[in-house]
This record gives sequence, structure tokens and C-alpha cells, in this order.
Amino acid sequence: MRVLVLGAGLMGKEVARDLVNSERVLKVTLADMDMEKAKKICSSLQSSKLGVAFVNATKEEQLIHMMGRHDIVVNALFYSFNESVAKAAISAGVHCVDLGGHIGHATDRVLKLHDQAKAAGVT
Repeated sequence: MRVLVLGAGLMGKEVARDLVNSERVLKVTLADMDMEKAKKICSSLQSSKLGVAFVNATKEEQLIHMMGRHDIVVNALFYSFNESVAKAAISAGVHCVDLGGHIGHATDRVLKLHDQAKAAGVT
């Protein structure tokens, strides 16, 4: 399984740490705009499974392209990205999970995408 982790913050780092220690995971890409932060995390985790990539989550096409190279996406970005990341995952045909953030009804907006996700065959 190839996993894309969006966000090289504290949560993204720990998600990447867990994933590289999973036998079923072949590759983890830690994607962020701050490449120095992502590279430091990669260096500290010292796993041949882990790589970094630049992604600007406000750029839908860039996000969809990056997602399409993976089997699943873990969204560890700020909650305001939850809806746009979910929409991009549906467009890319990739399963996606995010770490939550129900501020401003973010979760409600993501849950409204259920039928689109189901039609695309993704969770």
C-alpha cells in the first residue's frame, strides 16, 4: 500500500511514524509546502519507506495529481482543508481519511460528499 500523508506538522509526523512501521505499507509520502520540515521528519524517522514531496493543498489539480499516485490519503492538514481534500480524493479515486476538526461544521460538509464518494468507489 502506498500512503500519502498531507501535512508535516505534529500529527502528520506521528501518522508517518506509525505507517512506516506497518508491514502492509510499502511507501509513505509526507507532503507539505514546508519542504525543510518534511525533510527533517524524514531524516529523524530513518525509514527507506518514507519520502517527501511538495504539495500546495490550495491547488486542486496539484493535489489530485499527487493523490493519484497513492492508494490512500491521510489528511493531517488544518481542518479548513477537510472539504477540499475530500473532494480532491474523490476526483482522484483514492480513499481518504482525515484527522477530524468539527469547527465550523467542517465534518458536516465532508459527510455531504458521501454519495459522490460512493459513486467513485472510495471511502
